[in-house]
Amino acid sequence: MKQNHMMKNVLLLSVAVLLACCGSNNTKKAYQLLSEARTAMNQNRYDDAHVLIDSLRTTYPKEVECRKAALLFADSLELQEAKFAFAKADSALTFKRLELEDMKKQFVLEKDSRFQSVGNYVVPSHAGSKTHLKFFAEVNEEGTLQIVSIDNKRQYHFTQVAVGEARGSSAILPPNATAEDALAVEQCYQLARLFADVKAGQKEVEKQMLKVRFYEQKIERGNK
Repeated sequence: MKQNHMMKNVLLLSVAVLLACCGSNNTKKAYQLLSEARTAMNQNRYDDAHVLIDSLRTTYPKEVECRKAALLFADSLELQEAKFAFAKADSALTFKRLELEDMKKQFVLEKDSRFQSVGNYVVPSHAGSKTHLKFFAEVNEEGTLQIVSIDNKRQYHFTQVAVGEARGSSAILPPNATAEDALAVEQCYQLARLFADVKAGQKEVEKQMLKVRFYEQKIERGNK
């Protein structure tokens, strides 16, 4: 009876030691994943870092302390990723702005400050009086493309143009348009598209900046 009791104690002790070893091994593996996630972040491999953190949470749900450290790291990961995205978006926006300013030089800005709050960019051949024209295109300073078709002294205004990208962005034009008109529309279309790219770039920069500020404030609150 006494021997059976001793054997039972030995068995319980062995199980406890085994569980302790398994627990210790799991802790090491969990922190190893966290370390790999940090390395991935430092190498700008943000997707890999997210996958490693998700794997840590799923595989080792009982490693509470490591999971707490992973939560703090996740905020730092989001912040660095947002900063990286902001820098990338800001660089792209700078390039697009330069490209837009350079293309504006190929146009004439027509604006009479007495009557107009917004001027229009036109190709040089359409600058000045348009009374002799039956068709012309222009882009206003806000980036809106406008096409004007004049038929028997009636003007038809369009703010959109159908474009076939596969054919080199050739616009579908009214019957009274000439080859020169088609070229002018193409140029105006490209200018309007650059305006649109700049606006989209500005929105992306603002979006990433808001994300950066959000995680900066969240980390700051967590450190208090």
